[in-house]
Amino acid sequence: MLYVGLFGRVLIGTVFAVSAFTKVRSAGAFGAFRRSTRRMGILPERLVRPVAGLVVVCELAIVGLVAVPTRATGVGGLTLAAGLLAGLAVAIGIVVQRGISTTCQCFGHSAAPLGTFHIGRNLVLIAIAVAGALTTALADETPALGAALLAGLAGVLGGALVTVLDDVRQFLLPPKTSAVRQRSAPPTWRRST
Repeated sequence: MLYVGLFGRVLIGTVFAVSAFTKVRSAGAFGAFRRSTRRMGILPERLVRPVAGLVVVCELAIVGLVAVPTRATGVGGLTLAAGLLAGLAVAIGIVVQRGISTTCQCFGHSAAPLGTFHIGRNLVLIAIAVAGALTTALADETPALGAALLAGLAGVLGGALVTVLDDVRQFLLPPKTSAVRQRSAPPTWRRST
């Protein structure tokens, strides 16, 4: 069980490290994230900037907490991650339900519009965070170095995969065609008089 917790900590830490970095790497990157938050149409304008900033602070806190090798910080970081992911899943659900078409700026620029896939991704990450928090809280054994390294490597690879899933989906799935095809106007014939 200890290794499930370690895997969860590393995977969640990787996901949120990449997510935070893509938002704070430049003023333009944070501006793009703030604009995507505004386009979701959930928050009043005066709250967009502070909420976008709070999301980044939470992401950085999660990374810091899961990186510290104590039970309390691991459980705290994974619990915070599950809460943030749940809030984001609800926000995406509202966007989808309202039919708002905006892109996901979770891991930098993406052309993928927010949709049910993103809700599913967050639900899987919530399950990993909760399982990691529970197993970290209940673990009372000392990890074997080889198994710990393997769990950590699996967490890094899993986290890296999560951060590129939108790109992989865009590459593998054919572009959607519009449900309404535009018809060309029938030719107009001139009568000669």
